Amino acid sequence: MTAATYTKRAGEEFAKRLTELGIAVDDDPAALGRRAALAVAAEQTWESELEGLLTSAEARLLLGGVSREALRKQAAGGRVLALRDDRGRVRYPAWQFDGDTGAAHAIVREIAKRFRKAELSPWTMAAFCVAAQPELGGESPATAWRTGDYDEAEILLAADRAVAELTR
Repeated sequence: MTAATYTKRAGEEFAKRLTELGIAVDDDPAALGRRAALAVAAEQTWESELEGLLTSAEARLLLGGVSREALRKQAAGGRVLALRDDRGRVRYPAWQFDGDTGAAHAIVREIAKRFRKAELSPWTMAAFCVAAQPELGGESPATAWRTGDYDEAEILLAADRAVAELTR
């Protein structure tokens, strides 16, 4: 598909979807197009920054083929981190699952307790888990628990500090 054909088709689908949603567009079309492109880029950037997001089916498979209800209960209980996007889709960061067993790392639940108690969003927790932390020598918590370079207490200390800073 040529770039011109791609752009034309994307524009047609964009206009069709806006009409289906009943959204009247009074904005400058160029400004609207720029905002739409930024929204798409933001979603892809988040997925890249969070080191991959799994669908419900993929997460259930990793957890040994559990049911949708079982996965939902694990997410509700904080044992698995679930992220709901702007379209209502629920995605699961891949780094929370053990590469050998498929089970969610137990520390995810401990970190989730701290972020939930402070009423911080799951997205904030996810960002913390992939960001370099000073207590971990500049490693992210997700890297620290995967490599075993730091113990749980050190990772939770970083979580406590981050929560304290975010709730000041």
